[in-house]
Amino acid sequence: MNARLAEIMESIQGEGLMVGSRNVFVRFAGCNLRCSYCDTPSSFDANPHCLICKSPQSDLWEKVSNPLSVSQVVEMINSYSSRWISLTGGEPLLWAEFIREMGDVLKSQGYQLLLETNGTLYEQLELCLPYVDLISMDFKMPSATGEDNWAEHTEFLKRAGSKPIYIKIVIDALVNPKEVKDALGIITAVNRNIPLILQPATPVGDIVSPDIETILDLQKICLEEINDVRIIPQIHKLMGLM
Repeated sequence: MNARLAEIMESIQGEGLMVGSRNVFVRFAGCNLRCSYCDTPSSFDANPHCLICKSPQSDLWEKVSNPLSVSQVVEMINSYSSRWISLTGGEPLLWAEFIREMGDVLKSQGYQLLLETNGTLYEQLELCLPYVDLISMDFKMPSATGEDNWAEHTEFLKRAGSKPIYIKIVIDALVNPKEVKDALGIITAVNRNIPLILQPATPVGDIVSPDIETILDLQKICLEEINDVRIIPQIHKLMGLM
């Protein structure tokens, strides 16, 4: 079993409920969506090489030819100290069978797996769900992706219910409050106790972060429906980390 990866590195988790914890990031190549605020557009590329960084903020990157085997990736993960592995992208569930095979090995070695996903590929989720310890699901607004993924998000949440999960909504200056309210309806229909993270978009290029009043107003609206709503920016970007 082989997969095409963009990079493997160890750093600080900068998003969601695990913010500040040390993770090994296994970034898969490819994505089934195109979000206007995407901060990893390089993951769309063909990626003839996977970049390997041995320590946070090191300028020394090793190139390894794609695709990589499960044994290659596991060997690389074993060279780091972190016991939490973040499966990210791109969209990692495009490589669900690879994750299932790799997860079987990593779980036997005592690792814990965080799945960072756009929450649309629910059938692929089923393949690797037994090996996942925590799910970070990005709820995608139609204004950001140019398509309606409400049905996919609904089914994904239903199938992910057996695992700890939190939801992120990235908020930029063009946020549509109605879309956020529609998202709340889908979330609460499944479980209003799922933690919700409102993540202000990090300004870069054409991406504009919302003002704090907009974020606080949205949090207030969300707290009328969801029990736990937090505002957490991308901490790693504020710290100057990768």
